[in-house]
This record gives sequence, C-alpha cells and structure tokens, in this order.
Amino acid sequence: MDFLLRFFLIDVPEAFLLLTIGFAIFNQSPVAHLKKTVVFCMLFAIAGESLSFLNVPYQPKIVTMLLFTYLFILFLFRAKIFMAVSMTIASIGSMILAEFVILMLLNSQQIYGFDILTTSFLQHFAGFLYLFVLALLAFFLRMLKIDLRRMVPQNRHNRYLFMLILIGSIEFLLILFMNTSFFIRGNNSPLLQFYTTQYQLFFQLVILFLFIVIVYLFRIYVNLTINRVETETETPYLQSINDLLTAIRSIKHDSLNHYTAINGFLKEGMHDMGKEYVQQLLQETVSIEQAVENSVQVLEGIQNPAISALFQSKMAICIAERISCDIKIFGTHQFSFIRTYDLIKIIGNLFDNAIRASSYELEENRYIKLEWGYSEGEQYLYIENSGPTIPKEKLQAIFQLGYTTKTNGEGGGGLAVVKSVTERYGGKIQVQSEQGVTSFRISFGL
Repeated sequence: MDFLLRFFLIDVPEAFLLLTIGFAIFNQSPVAHLKKTVVFCMLFAIAGESLSFLNVPYQPKIVTMLLFTYLFILFLFRAKIFMAVSMTIASIGSMILAEFVILMLLNSQQIYGFDILTTSFLQHFAGFLYLFVLALLAFFLRMLKIDLRRMVPQNRHNRYLFMLILIGSIEFLLILFMNTSFFIRGNNSPLLQFYTTQYQLFFQLVILFLFIVIVYLFRIYVNLTINRVETETETPYLQSINDLLTAIRSIKHDSLNHYTAINGFLKEGMHDMGKEYVQQLLQETVSIEQAVENSVQVLEGIQNPAISALFQSKMAICIAERISCDIKIFGTHQFSFIRTYDLIKIIGNLFDNAIRASSYELEENRYIKLEWGYSEGEQYLYIENSGPTIPKEKLQAIFQLGYTTKTNGEGGGGLAVVKSVTERYGGKIQVQSEQGVTSFRISFGL
C-alpha cells in the first residue's frame, strides 16, 4: 500500500513537474502532449523506484536517471538533441536543487537525513514539501516565458563560441571545486558527504574530458573564424577586380571607337579633322593621367587594404565613365571600429549610387566628390554627386528596402543596407538633394 501511495502521490507528480520544468525553458507545456506526458511520468516513476529497490547509491542513481530522462524525452517527444539535452539538464538539475533546498530547511530544524529515512511521517512531509518546491520552480519558469532557442546564437560560428564559453565555465567551476576541497573535507555536514576521496578521480576524469571537448570545439571555432575572414576579405577583392575589369572593357571599347574614327578621317583625306581629333584625345589622356596620379595619392592615405582596393576599382570606373572624381582623406580616423566587410557595404553602395546617378548627366557635368575625415566630436564620410534631383518627399523613401529609381525596377537594396549598417554601429545618415546635386553624410561620434 505504501508503495502505491508513494508511486502515485510522489513519483508520478514528481515526473510531471520535472517534465514541466524541462518544457518551461522553451516556453512550452507538456499538457500539449498529454498521452506522451503520461507515458513519460509512468516510465520515469518506474525507473526511479527500480533503482531504489536495487539500492543504487545516490550519485550513480542521479547519473542513471539523467540518462533515462534524456532517452525518454528524445524518443517519446521526438525532440532535437539540443532540446532534449537542455530539458534533461533542467529537469535533473531542478530535482537536485529541490532536494538540496529541502535538506537545508530540515537541517535548519535539526532534522537530518537519517531521521527522515526512519520516520514515515517525515518521509511524506519531505516528499510533499519537495513537490511544492518543484511546483514553485515550474510556476516561476512558466511566468518568465523563457525560451532558450532565442538565447542560443543562430549563426554556426557564434554557436561554437557559446558552447566554448558554457563548457569552459563548467570546467572552471569544477576546477575551483577541486582546489577548495581541502576546506570542506573536515566539515561533517550531511550535505558535503557526497564529496569523498573516492569521488576525486571521477571529478578529475570529468575535467579532463571537458578539456578535450574544449580543445576540439576551439579547433572548430578557429577554422570557422579563418574561413569567415577569408570569405569576408575575398568578397570585396573579387568585387573590386570585377569593377576593374568592367572599367578596362569600357576603356578598350572607347579606344576601338577612337581608332575607327581616326582611320575614317585618314581614309577620307580629312587630315585636319583627324589632327584636331588626336589633339582632343591627347588632352583627354593628360586629364586621365592626372586623375590616376591623384588616385595614387588618395590610396596612399587609406589604412585598410580592402578599402584601398575598393577605391581603386571605383575610381577606375569613374575614369571609364568620364566622371570627375575628387577624393580627400583627412587624418587616420577611418572608421576603424567598423568591420571591413560592413565598411565596404557602406562605401561601396554609396559610391555605386553616385556613379549611377552621375552617368545620367552630360560628360562635362559628371562629378563625384568624397571627403573622409573628422571634425570636432565626430568622424564623418561625405559623398556628393551630380545627377537627377530627388524630390524632398522621397528623400526618406530611398532608404526603404526595394525602393529604386531605375526604370527596369532592379536594385533598391543598396541605400537600405547603408542605413542599416550605419545605425547598427550607432551612426546617423543625412541626405540632401537640390538643383541636380545629391549628397550623403554619415557620421559617428568620437
């Protein structure tokens, strides 16, 4: 009779509360899986009573119940490994915590473990008090609406970093516990009797195992970091190379047109017109050489190699498109706090936008002006270009994803990306457009 009472009044409710706690850390309830919950409670209660009947010591019993709980959750609820492990740890951890609280409360009243085991009333009282503590814990977790899935980083790279920090913290606590063991060995409190000399080897093996796991995870994290850096560095360089190739093709196409025109003048005997045409080409070549020299001076003042390559490619396009490009770099304050990948998004999109807008103008009116420096209390990037005036009522709409001025409907994401990245780093972006001149100014406080 006592067995049935304990089974249905203590063991089964305990299993339900522990499962509720496990679901609560994902902001869910086991009631939604009622049949599976009933099966879990019965299996958990039977496993616990079987281990007690076999007189399994406390520590091995906890480890065994942890394994059983994990398997029950994994197969009954078809949970993913991360969810099953988290629910198991939360459930068994809550069980140990509740038992610890009950022992502390009873010890404060001079009631110890031996007294509880030898008195039927105290066993039932401790059992119901234990269930009450579990119920309180489950209630508070449900009220907090915790969901571990939101806390775990979605990015694979960040997940490994999260795991490294978590496992490293656990190992640190175990090492700290080992180093302070000599302080607690002399304490005869029943709460500390589990830590005896025979368990030191177990703790040492656990620490060694965790160290091996940390080394393995660190190796994966380093490889992922290297791959990410290579990808983020390679992408802007490839884009810069593509831009340079585009500029070269454009210059080559123009050269063929020039040679064709000169050949036509010579065939028709129009030597004076041919001579005048060649002189115009020479003047244009001189202006191009000056632009190239200016670009070299600009590139020398840029600290970031990837940004230097970006500027070089964009300036080559400006030369090919007959766009006057004036770039000034002041000092060494060049947004060093922004990741290179994000900085390329800002400058690359603004430059592309300026080139596209300027191309709508006549060749003699095409220009881009860029200043990158700092003033009192802020770092700034200013870019100005000729081109169609943006109506005042549409100045803010240009930062919306999908907005575009292209007739074919393409694009519409560049300026939205610029604004998003700028605000992510705590900066602000301003835009003005009047009388065929549009300017963007990005600033960050020092």
